Amino acid sequence: MRLLIGSAALFLGLAIVGYAVAQEQESTAAKTTRKKLQQKISIDLKEIGTKDFFDEIKREMDKPVNFRIENKTGVSNNTKLTLKVKDQTVEKILNDLSDKYDFGWVVISNASNNKIDGWVVIRKTDKGKERGYEVGKEPKK
Repeated sequence: MRLLIGSAALFLGLAIVGYAVAQEQESTAAKTTRKKLQQKISIDLKEIGTKDFFDEIKREMDKPVNFRIENKTGVSNNTKLTLKVKDQTVEKILNDLSDKYDFGWVVISNASNNKIDGWVVIRKTDKGKERGYEVGKEPKK
């Protein structure tokens, strides 16, 4: 019985360590994008289509990131967005937009796919709020 309990405890410990290591293994492009999202910008946009809105955010950034809107999840390029902020980080702007217009955003970390690695994907999901990370893959604070 002691051997069984000891084995279970060891397995659980290794699983927790493995999960923590997996969380830290983010691609270089994703880490770079997260850094770029800390830049502060000011915008005053009214009734601008989703695609144009994110293009404008990209233009305001010194080191722009790539945005991808996943239309198949229910986010429309033509939805009219309005936001006025002064000296806010792009990350906070994305969070505010997500709360206001009911969508989420994630930074893609996939070093094996250079085409989308480090991109910011705008999408809707029924799993919960996505604010930079996929639901369930958020880092521990």
